[in-house]
Amino acid sequence: MEIGAFSDIGAVAALVAISFFSFVAGVIFRKWPDKVQEYAENVDGLAFFISPDGHRALIQMCGLTLIVMSFGALLAAAWVV
Repeated sequence: MEIGAFSDIGAVAALVAISFFSFVAGVIFRKWPDKVQEYAENVDGLAFFISPDGHRALIQMCGLTLIVMSFGALLAAAWVV
């Protein structure tokens, strides 16, 4: 016998949180790649391997990837519900 029940609200909440933070980070990466680059140069060490323009392009592509991941997380949350 099956009983109708709510899906795991914790999974949905986690996916929505991932979606929100991914979207915010993606927008920041896309809007201010130069400021992100200034901070990341001291942390990630990529300044030794690629040019500054290449580093900015990588930051912008990561921002686009985070925005796409945000929509994917929302779709997954809708599927879980």
